[in-house]
Amino acid sequence: MTEYLPAHIQETLASRAHELGIRVDVRGNVVHLRGEVASEDQRREVEEAARAAAEGHEICNEVHVVAVPEPEGEEWLS
Repeated sequence: MTEYLPAHIQETLASRAHELGIRVDVRGNVVHLRGEVASEDQRREVEEAARAAAEGHEICNEVHVVAVPEPEGEEWLS
């Protein structure tokens, strides 16, 4: 299963945490998660989903929270 583990984790991240842009690398017993999300809650959801999918593996969460500013003013569509 180890060779399929990254794909399994990414499927779980997509279905449970609704994240598609997280890179998953497995080295030995350690799962490395890398990427960017918009909030600390999303970062935690990514880690929890990865833990569920990679039971028995150590999780190294290197996902960064990137501030997404609110748009200024209104946008008019014509």
